[in-house]
Amino acid sequence: MTPQQDSDHDPKRRRLLRRAATVAAGGAGAGIAAAVGLPGTAQAAPGGDLVLGTTNDAGTASTTLLHDAGQPPLHLANTSGAPLRLVPGALSPAATLTAAPGTVAVDQERGMFVRTDRAETSGWVWTSEWATTSVAVPPTRVLDTRDVNLRRNLVSGALDANGRLQPGVPVVLALDAYVRDGYAVKGNVTVVGMTGAGVLTVWGSGAKPTASTVNWSTAGTILSNFLFSQLGAVGSYRSVLTLQATASPTHVIVDLTSLLVGHPHQVLLKDEG
Repeated sequence: MTPQQDSDHDPKRRRLLRRAATVAAGGAGAGIAAAVGLPGTAQAAPGGDLVLGTTNDAGTASTTLLHDAGQPPLHLANTSGAPLRLVPGALSPAATLTAAPGTVAVDQERGMFVRTDRAETSGWVWTSEWATTSVAVPPTRVLDTRDVNLRRNLVSGALDANGRLQPGVPVVLALDAYVRDGYAVKGNVTVVGMTGAGVLTVWGSGAKPTASTVNWSTAGTILSNFLFSQLGAVGSYRSVLTLQATASPTHVIVDLTSLLVGHPHQVLLKDEG
């Protein structure tokens, strides 16, 4: 395979592979990532621009792959590992935004960027490593401390004799029956049956934050607020909320409406409608 000048580029027969980052085909002892030649497709021989089974760095040069219509320009296969591995190169995020269409680059944060010939479709490739998706679920009551059956998801902490949260005593609500390793939750939280003024704080796990979720100034009121909180982990439970009242005992109701996850398959609560 020989390098071609950009001026020779024919969009109907050629595809430009710009390697701003280093391309490693396979790895030491992991087998060879072979460029498999189908009839009429591009092939790379050892010693060419793409060297099989080793690290290839084109620097600022471009390599053009020729192929027949209807055939892929390059097919990589490796039975012992990844057929293609991109590692961070010297191209900065700002430079990536103005790179030539066809550029695929990996930045220093391990994010992959794809530059197309349409600016509105260029951007970083979505991965579950750093991005989440919000999956709406049927409104589901996951906690109501007034109902013994709806306290079943509480896995830590103690309520008072009337089933209310005690001031200064955190309780842990496990949502593992609804989501697997969730990132965050959306829903509503309601307080009712309080004996005086107080505050409720809802968070994932760890140290209690100084922020409040619901505040009330008198006994006997019913107040609700939108809940959007990160989920935490406690012991063997991987998707939990922690709730703590301050100053006054209160009953708490939590209704779930959406879960933030890396992939929708993590959501265990399905819409049966």
